[in-house]
Amino acid sequence: MATPLKKIKEVGLIERFARVLKPCSPSVVVSIGDDAAVVRGAKGCYRLYTVDMLVEGTHFKRGESYEKVGYKAMAVSISDIAAMGGEPQYALLSVGLPKKNAQLVAEKLFKGVASCARKFNVDVIGGDTNRSGKLVIDCFIAGTVEEKNLTLRSGAKPGDNIFVSGPLGGSILGKHLTFEPRLKESRFLVNNFRVTSMIDLSDGLGVDLNRVSSASALGAIIFENKIPRAQGVTKIKNALFDGEDFELLFTLSPADSFRLLRMMKKNKTAMSFYQIGRMTDLFSGVCMMTRRGEVEEVGCDGFRHF
Repeated sequence: MATPLKKIKEVGLIERFARVLKPCSPSVVVSIGDDAAVVRGAKGCYRLYTVDMLVEGTHFKRGESYEKVGYKAMAVSISDIAAMGGEPQYALLSVGLPKKNAQLVAEKLFKGVASCARKFNVDVIGGDTNRSGKLVIDCFIAGTVEEKNLTLRSGAKPGDNIFVSGPLGGSILGKHLTFEPRLKESRFLVNNFRVTSMIDLSDGLGVDLNRVSSASALGAIIFENKIPRAQGVTKIKNALFDGEDFELLFTLSPADSFRLLRMMKKNKTAMSFYQIGRMTDLFSGVCMMTRRGEVEEVGCDGFRHF
């Protein structure tokens, strides 16, 4: 008897796919399991491929701006490319449109897509449309990254410091439709530091730091009083588990951490990064030191698709 979809956790589902769909070509460097797939490209470069699907009722509400939904569809995949240290180049879009007002909805969607594509120099080169009971938009993006700049989830080392690129939590209040992918920040980091691991915060700090911890076979300790919160976010659980922040979570060695913090202190970069913890080989999983001085386990309680 088949397992009901609602009982299959997303991570387990992905792991099942990964076991069945093992790459045959030696050109595949990274397959299923990171923010983007990695394939060998021209000398000194890798090709990056990622795809994201937005579904009405899950990633946006009926009645929200179709233009903003189109922008988000493109921005989510660009954020994945940024998390690998790369730059986006080409996009393909597939859209499922409700029969009612299909042309009007499509025009607004594509206006949002086009604004994001222009902003980040992405060429939309094709796609597909179909009729659907709910609005669905799926964005595939191809990009590139220098071999020396490729950054995975699995490279963190014991003693590395953990950073995020911006305040967390409260995305459901509107930021999830208007966020800016941290492409500029990513390129600054990989061009100036040895970033040991990186991921974009799509499912929440709690979930995504656990992914880095698991991929790197390390533990992580974060500090409640160091975690930046978005305006209006008063509870730490929202900063940990709301999801759809689309900030970068990354790790640096102590030496590179010192250099980055010194650059910010001396105003040598207009970007802001927040040191929130460190990686450790003393335990597995993620723990948080609370403001009360207690250590609590941080589980994967963020957004789940199934």
